[in-house]
Amino acid sequence: MPGILNGEKGKAIFTPNPEILLKQASDAEFRDILGQADYLIPDGIGLYIAVQMLEYDSRFLRVALLPYFFFNLFFKRDMLYKKYGERICWSDLTKLLLNYSMNNNIRVVILDRYNPTDLPKVASQKVFEKNLSQKFPWLLFDFYVYNPDEKLSIQSQVQKSDAKILFSTFGMKAQEQCVLDVMAQCPNLKLWLWVGSSFDYFIGFQKRAPRVFSKLGLEWLYRLATSPNKSRQLSKVGNAIFVFLWKVIKN
Repeated sequence: MPGILNGEKGKAIFTPNPEILLKQASDAEFRDILGQADYLIPDGIGLYIAVQMLEYDSRFLRVALLPYFFFNLFFKRDMLYKKYGERICWSDLTKLLLNYSMNNNIRVVILDRYNPTDLPKVASQKVFEKNLSQKFPWLLFDFYVYNPDEKLSIQSQVQKSDAKILFSTFGMKAQEQCVLDVMAQCPNLKLWLWVGSSFDYFIGFQKRAPRVFSKLGLEWLYRLATSPNKSRQLSKVGNAIFVFLWKVIKN
């Protein structure tokens, strides 16, 4: 970490999951944005089914060996991580970086999505700084709601600060584009990453799945069971598991 934060050129980290890979497959602009990352970190257990499938050219074998692939995922995960790279959930990565920043007096910038019609989001933004300070009491941070009309002003403030790490919490594609936009204007920042809804866990607006679900890679099942909008969550799960794996089988 010190090597990155003290380097001349900043680094962008994106954490693609199956849903993101589905979108970039049909969105050339998004695919180009992902390609500009310095690090792509796997997030999502479906990726470990997919990479096993791609060891075989035969579509028949990809389907026939699905039970074996799932067996490896649940009982030989260490082997998969060693072979293909360890899964790093963006929430875990965010927490690690916030603790590191807090312990080393490193200022961070957090850019949150501007959407005045999303009332839960607006409510969370009103207490964001207070709640995050309670969770990380010595963290040095600047929090901005990234209103497009105020984009240049916000970028100017970030550029003049001594911040070194940027977190973007926008939705898919918008958060990656936001990272690249700010990167181009703020050379003082040395590490940029998007972290989805990670901060909602820290400030108490979402409850993260219990550790046992995380270890098994079943956070999606917990979110499905607890989500107030089950139809939307079911659609996300369907895309991330069934549609994604079907696309891989046909690839």
